[in-house]
Amino acid sequence: MISRDKEDRFTSDFNAMIKIAILNSLGFFYLGFLVPVISRQDMNATGLEIGLIVSAMVIGYTISSSFVGIMTDKIKRKGLLIFFGSLGRGISYFIFYFSIILNYLIGMWVGMFILGIGAGFFWIPFDTLIAEKSNKNNRSEAFGKRDSANAVGQVIGGLLGFGILLFMSTFTENPVFVYLAILVYGISNIFAGILFLKTVDESIRFYNSDLSSNETMNSQQKVSLRKMPLPMIVGLIILFTAVLLSSINANLWRPFLNIYIIEHLTEDLLIVIFIYLPAGLLATILAPKLGEIVDKLKPSTAIIILGLSGATVTWFLINTVNLVFFAILLLIDLTVAISSGLLFRNLLSRITIEHRGKILGLCSVFINVGAIIGPVFGGYIWDIQGPQSPFIISIFVELSLIPLYLMVIFLLLPHVAETYDTDKKNEL
Repeated sequence: MISRDKEDRFTSDFNAMIKIAILNSLGFFYLGFLVPVISRQDMNATGLEIGLIVSAMVIGYTISSSFVGIMTDKIKRKGLLIFFGSLGRGISYFIFYFSIILNYLIGMWVGMFILGIGAGFFWIPFDTLIAEKSNKNNRSEAFGKRDSANAVGQVIGGLLGFGILLFMSTFTENPVFVYLAILVYGISNIFAGILFLKTVDESIRFYNSDLSSNETMNSQQKVSLRKMPLPMIVGLIILFTAVLLSSINANLWRPFLNIYIIEHLTEDLLIVIFIYLPAGLLATILAPKLGEIVDKLKPSTAIIILGLSGATVTWFLINTVNLVFFAILLLIDLTVAISSGLLFRNLLSRITIEHRGKILGLCSVFINVGAIIGPVFGGYIWDIQGPQSPFIISIFVELSLIPLYLMVIFLLLPHVAETYDTDKKNEL
């Protein structure tokens, strides 16, 4: 079944599919915040050990994404992959819960690893369905809606989890009761997988009836990945290199930010939560609007703006002691990161239609290899050179990535299956 209305931006079932992601995202903020803190304060983990725990999720994600992209292109019911991803993520939350109760550091690593395996099975087919159920000219907005649903889930889950944590902490310090919300997150992920199978119709796809001649030719020929033009191959090699470096760079410092706040700005966990939660809420709920803005910008312009903004904000983050100013900077940083992700997923989804899942899966491998190296390297630098070192290195790397991404735009855009608007393309 195909939606052919030119005025439509998404298929009729698109919003229902996106809302299911809320249930899958309930525990993301809560655990992403607490796992490094609990590992550091309760289990006496070093910076390197925290890096290894954070990277375990990415190791799992890398393993699953290395073949899930191929499965996504071959299997008719992508919902089955999404169900198994939800099931794996649900199981991981139970592992986290019992590891915290038993004060078992290795269990945190195992939980992260299984969470990553499940995430690969979930997000790659989910992102492929988003591309299939959206107009190519509103693709960033579509991914923005996905991020917005993700944000709503994180906020609801964060309020629930930290509410239970703070309430129970007034009566007991027993982790069995303090961290009960983790069990809720596990159950919600399993339920979301079942709900997806029952409610999403994968046969409904968006049909772009205004294909350009280049897009029509690419669609009809079903170009093999092995027969791509040389500039496109070179562009993809540079793209994957830039993606790897960018992922390493982002994960040098981001997993340690909450520890940095606690050890250098305030030890009050409640204040740290209030710094993180509003920033994450505002940045990600605005994701659809950010997607609309990204859709209207020339890719080259967006890359320059986002690269310079990210480096500048990181520098200010490590040079302020004012908590309010720090919270504002964190909001800007998250906004920049989300916008960059939308721009990146938009470009990836346009490269090829027939092999979209493979491209998304392959790029996820490079992202995740970088996200494995980043936390480990960042934790090592944190232990050896001091807590500001990962941030400082990140600034210089981010600036050096701008020309690499501009080369990617120059080489890839003339050959993508789904082109950008002609007026944007000519202005590159």
